Formats: sequence, structure tokens, C-alpha cells
Amino acid sequence: MKGRSGNWWDGPLPWLAYLPFYALPWFWTHPGKADLMIGAAGMAIFLPAYIIGSQWKGARLVAAAAVVLAVGLAVSSSGGAWTVFPIYAAAMLGQLKPPKHALMAIGVVTVATTATGLLLAQPILFWLPGTFLLVLTGGATVSREAFYDRTVALLATQEEVRRLAGTAERERIARDLHDVVGRTLTLIALKADLAARLIARDAAAAEAEMRAVGDAARSGLAEVRAALQGQVGGSLAQEAKSSLAALEAAGVEVRLRGDSGEVPPDAGAVLAMTLREAVTNVIRHAAAHLCTIEIAATQAGAQLTVLDDGRGGTFREGNGLTGMRQRLAAAGGTLSVRSGPGGTRLVADLPA
Repeated sequence: MKGRSGNWWDGPLPWLAYLPFYALPWFWTHPGKADLMIGAAGMAIFLPAYIIGSQWKGARLVAAAAVVLAVGLAVSSSGGAWTVFPIYAAAMLGQLKPPKHALMAIGVVTVATTATGLLLAQPILFWLPGTFLLVLTGGATVSREAFYDRTVALLATQEEVRRLAGTAERERIARDLHDVVGRTLTLIALKADLAARLIARDAAAAEAEMRAVGDAARSGLAEVRAALQGQVGGSLAQEAKSSLAALEAAGVEVRLRGDSGEVPPDAGAVLAMTLREAVTNVIRHAAAHLCTIEIAATQAGAQLTVLDDGRGGTFREGNGLTGMRQRLAAAGGTLSVRSGPGGTRLVADLPA
């Protein structure tokens, strides 16, 4: 018989070591034959009711405990320490759920035991210590069950935290890889197309562009490795410089306003990834001729604005914008995107 922990010593069997106390009074008061037979019959009924019934729940557990209590009351006049049986009954009832039901049932056992001792006019020291012990045992069982329940709930919570952490990490990796790979592949495609156009009339320039393709690929590989290790997100100043180069390579005029050096490093790392994805979207989807990047830092926080004069209009929010929102939200910031016939305006705000 295993207990809730899965170990036999946490089940009902070890507590049978208390059962021999039933015969303790017979060491100084010789029992009669009838007393021995009553005690043996009581034991024969008690053992299966206690051992098997302790594994039950609800009404079946109450029924088994009632049998154990009935055994104690039935042998109360046989000269043995009959209160051991109500103690076992209280221990069984302490497993009831909710705890208030267990406490009420233990109260009933206490009253029945006390009433039996008084009705039989037994010496108070013969039944009162047993009554006291059944209250302690029942209360301890209720406390133990509550501890088990809290432990199970805590383990379930920890497992949920681990699951959510794993989900969040997968989302972070997907978000970072989307931003890193999207920007890198876009730049490589632009450089490769430019090299293809230059190769016929300017082989040296085409060679330079292809070397730039190789550099971009190696840089992208390093960024992918950093993303997998959770180290993605460089300085805002470096990202602004890379964004200017990418926009110019795509033939988009770019204007940069504000000083990225005034933005705190932590906020700058978040805004750097936001700028990367925003510029990638301008290059890939906007068909813009002009892109304006504004960086502002105040006591209230930092703000990044990316404005283009592209086709704008109705658009569907994809993984890129969703990733930007999630990244900013994790840092306590917000993202606002307005798109119309005159272009798209993206504003990212981070608190101080």
C-alpha cells in the first residue's frame, strides 16, 4: 500500500505499529476469554477496513472510517485501550476534501469517543489521552494533506513556468531570427542585383559589390549565432549606420535626425532591433523614395520614428510588426503604425 508520495512508508502500513497499544492495559489487568475474543474480532474487522479504506476517497473513505470507529466503540468495554481505533478513524478522515469536511468529521469522532467514555463511566485517564491524541492525529493529517496539495500545486506551477519560459524563448528566437535573417537576405539580394547590373560595364565595382555580399553573409551568420545565444541587439548608433547603408543600397534617400548616443544602452538595444525591422520593411514593401529616421531621447524615455513616402495603404500586420510589438511590450514600450496613400509612419516609444 503506497502513500501519496508513491512510497509504502508513507501509506497506512507503518502506522499499524501503534496498534499493539490496544493490549497495553492487559499487562496489569488479566483479560477474560470473552475480552480476547472481542478484541480478536475487532482486529479482524479493523485491519481490512483501515488498510484498504485508507486508499479510498470521499464517501467510501467516510464509510471505512465509520467502520473503524464502530470497532472502537464496540470493544470499548472489553478492557483494552479501545481509543486506538478512533485515533485511526480520525487519521483516515483527515484526508477528506475540503479540509473543513475533514475537521467536521474529526469533531464527530471526538464527540463519539468522549460520549462513550462518559457513558461507560470509565476513568478519565483511560479515554481522555486517546481523545486528545485523535484530535492531534486528525489535525496533523489535515495539515499533511494540505502540505501535499500545496506541493503538488507548486510543482504544477513550476512546470507551467518552465513551459511558458520555453515558449517565450522559442518566440524570442523566432522573432530575432526573423529580423536578422530578413535584413541580411534583403541586403544580400540588393547587393547581388547591383553586382549583376555592374558586371558588364564596371567589373571592379561589381567585384566590390560581391565582396560586400560575402561580408553581409558572414555578418548575418554571426548575428544568427548571437540570436540563438540570446545576445542579439547591438547599439542604436551602429544599427542606424547599417540602416543608412541598406537604404542607400536600395536606392532610397535617407534622412537621419537626432542623436542615438543620448539613448540609454538598454533602450537603444531594443530600438536598434525595431529600427532594423522597420527599415527592412521599407526596403522590401514600401517602394519609397525617401525615408526619414528620427531618434529622440527625453527624461520621459526614448522614441524612434521611421517615416517613408512609399505606397502605404492597407496592409496586413505580419511577423515583423508582431515581433516589434512583443519586443517593445516586454520593455514596457508601445508601437504605433499609421499607413496611408502618402506613406507609412512607425513610432516606437520606450519609457525611461
